Amino acid sequence: MNILVLSQTFWPDTVATAQALTDLALALSKRNHKVRVITSRSNYENPSIKYSSKEVFEGIEVKRLRNTSYGKRTFSGRLMDFLSFNVLIFFRLIFFPAGKPDLIISLTSPPLLPVIGVLASRLRNIRFVYWTMDLQPELSVVNNLIRKGSLLAITLQKMGDFVFHKADKIITLDDYMADHIFHRTGRVRSLSVIPIWPMPKHHYEGTKGENPFVLEHKLFGKCIIMYSGNHSLVHPVETLLDTATSLKDDPRFLFVHVGGGFRIKEVMDRKNSARLENLKILPFQPREKIHFSLGAADLQVVIMGNNCVGLTHPNKIYGAMYLGKPILYIGPPQSHVTDILHDCPGNIEVRHGESAQLVEKLFTFINLPEETRHQIGRQNALYAQNYFDPEMILGQMIREIETIGTEPSLS
Repeated sequence: MNILVLSQTFWPDTVATAQALTDLALALSKRNHKVRVITSRSNYENPSIKYSSKEVFEGIEVKRLRNTSYGKRTFSGRLMDFLSFNVLIFFRLIFFPAGKPDLIISLTSPPLLPVIGVLASRLRNIRFVYWTMDLQPELSVVNNLIRKGSLLAITLQKMGDFVFHKADKIITLDDYMADHIFHRTGRVRSLSVIPIWPMPKHHYEGTKGENPFVLEHKLFGKCIIMYSGNHSLVHPVETLLDTATSLKDDPRFLFVHVGGGFRIKEVMDRKNSARLENLKILPFQPREKIHFSLGAADLQVVIMGNNCVGLTHPNKIYGAMYLGKPILYIGPPQSHVTDILHDCPGNIEVRHGESAQLVEKLFTFINLPEETRHQIGRQNALYAQNYFDPEMILGQMIREIETIGTEPSLS
């Protein structure tokens, strides 16, 4: 098949969606499908970083558009980046200069991208797969970016419904999201639930004291509680910061935030205002080294905002469990994360605002025998190997795509 992929991010960007999409594109290419990607020239976190406008990456043709690059510092700048990318990709899809594809795959971001993709697919009689990783405008509404019932919210929902109804295939990430789509649209005939696979390519097998990440950043002799990844609006960090503040005088604990995003400023502000010497902020780690950074943690933090279940899908739990790390989850009591952790005893769960309870649970955790803590991690790794093996999940994705690629379009 000739497959066209639409996404704001792709290799060599390090955000999770770019990594997942790169894995999928490579896997499809190895199956002898011709894969082309249209994406942005700008790095997602640092728009001053520019990639080449056109290149071939391991057999995949990559075209990067010169959209605006104001970044995420302001809402208006981010909106302009989204709009310029969408306008450029719209005109790109009208002409299909490199030949008409057999199949279009679109990710969720930016919000209008799947609308443009499905319109192009209907106009040109091309099959369309919507890989939805979050749901808009609901996610923006619950995070107070868009007012519920506003003209903008209603318009975006109608556009989203149009995509759901016109897509030949919808692939979403968990049962909660699938239920939300079903109740919103009544569409189930062509909807599949496939989680994101673990992103780390390697395991770190050495001791914590020999870990290159620990050595580089001098993280010796601490119980490391790590949040690694995008500090987005839908991942509130206040409970974790309150806990770090409560434990600022306990030399056993170190809170490490790796990555960037909207809420990283909150982390920096709290570190400075509360003078938190027990809190360290580090940049995104390249994928080829992420097993060192994740492997340095004693607890990997997963956060989901209240009212976000079924609207977004924190996927860092998969990589952390795959590497054998105990999990600290802060979020609602019922989610895809708690469904997993209920099968894996020993991990830590608290709700937002329960920093005092989290302090007590961290005391309990650090006082466990070292072998017991390691056993929690080994149990997590075994669970991840059984249910989230990357080759298994990628195989499911490819089967879904190849199956829809042989069927007539639903247009």
